[in-house]
Amino acid sequence: MQFKYRYIYLIFIVATGLWSAESYNLELVSNIESITESNSSSDFGVSDVWGYTDETGIEYAIIGYRYGTFIFDVSSDPSSPLLVADILGPSNGDYYYHRDYKTYNDHLYIVNEMSGADEGMQVIDLSPLPELPPIKHPTYTGISQSHNLWIDEDLGYAFIEKQYQENVHIVSLENPDFPYQISSLSYLDGENCHDVFTENDIAYISEGYSYEFGIYDISNILSPVKLASIPSFGYAHNAWLNESGTHLVTGEETVGMTVKIWDIQDLDNINLVGEYLGENSLAHNVHVKGDFIYISHYTTGIKIVDIFNPSDPIEVAAFDTFQDDDNNGFYGCWGAYPFTSNNYIYASDMQYGLFVFEFNNIKAGWVYGEVIDQGLPVAGLEIRSTLNGRTFITDLSGEYSFGFPEGEQEFELYLNEDLISTQNIIIYPHQNTEFNIFLGLNGDLNGDGIQNILDIILLSSQILLNEYQSSYDINNDQELDILDIIILVNIILDI
Repeated sequence: MQFKYRYIYLIFIVATGLWSAESYNLELVSNIESITESNSSSDFGVSDVWGYTDETGIEYAIIGYRYGTFIFDVSSDPSSPLLVADILGPSNGDYYYHRDYKTYNDHLYIVNEMSGADEGMQVIDLSPLPELPPIKHPTYTGISQSHNLWIDEDLGYAFIEKQYQENVHIVSLENPDFPYQISSLSYLDGENCHDVFTENDIAYISEGYSYEFGIYDISNILSPVKLASIPSFGYAHNAWLNESGTHLVTGEETVGMTVKIWDIQDLDNINLVGEYLGENSLAHNVHVKGDFIYISHYTTGIKIVDIFNPSDPIEVAAFDTFQDDDNNGFYGCWGAYPFTSNNYIYASDMQYGLFVFEFNNIKAGWVYGEVIDQGLPVAGLEIRSTLNGRTFITDLSGEYSFGFPEGEQEFELYLNEDLISTQNIIIYPHQNTEFNIFLGLNGDLNGDGIQNILDIILLSSQILLNEYQSSYDINNDQELDILDIIILVNIILDI
């Protein structure tokens, strides 16, 4: 298989030690910190988070802890989610937790790395909610300890990760109360498997220390066939397909390793097209909904990245759930669940519990232009956002280009660390817009330090010639017309 790699350059510059995680474009609805606890091995309190909607439309957050699983009613009062169930599970061991959760046909399935009673995959009937508590069925004991679980809702199969020779345990949910094994992926196919994602009879296996993401045809579930593989430059942790099925997003849970976006439309020619990494240089899980990647990014919290343009992923929202530090340790935000019907997002922070956020689908846009001072380009100018601290630098020609969350955004302009101006720039969703920045005297077209009739003559000539020059575009609307002349006249008259 042939892979094409190209370097993905980040266009923003971060001053080491000066840039910390910021919270923006995510509204905190509630936070339940009381469910965390200290543990003798690590200060871990909760683990992964998932969601469930009952037949009445009530939405629930499902979150794990050392002794079991909490279920919260989020819909009735999102500002104060109501604990409706505490499902105990195996609890032998001090470090490990109830790890992963998936739902299928009003049932909740739970895997863990504990030992003791209920070791295996717990089976919980959620259909009695909201009037009655969930029903706990006998635990599926075809596996013992497991770290991750995936359910293909179209096929009705559960894929259970096992760190044993039979790495992926495939279970039928034909009878949701009583799962039974029908197939598996062996040690050689899915070596050191950490996680599974499936869509349209294709399985994407994150193969851990095998350092690759395997792609398998599972149309014959009894005999999966490996189609291709994608290399991992760190631990192959998890993967998620975009909704159009054209790109696979992969995470490697290794310090310094980026979240990567792969064009997989041709499995014989897979291309790396985009990369993203937050401030702490350590991402955990990735999920994709619509044009957004939702990342649980350990000590920097939850990150939302717009991949409308897969080759240029842009962070559009963030919330630092763990504000103690931004170190690259394995603590902070474990999970982020975006698949609710009301724009809520559930996040789990190991130290600070359950978070509920509202996200208004803020999109990315792109802007480019020149920075000009009295007709001359300004190189090395810092364009620094007051929203999230991102800094962009003009090149030797005074030009800049970057992606940013939509809306009217404020930027501070620095030259040699001196604040020289503040500029508002309008970012249009999923559009590329030219915006030139004029320092000094706006409208001084001939660079003589004076705005006068000579500048009007120059502008008029340019309009008559029907030639566009960005430095003459007084109102930055990408057109040279009478409006520019009117603005220039008003500037001269000091109106």
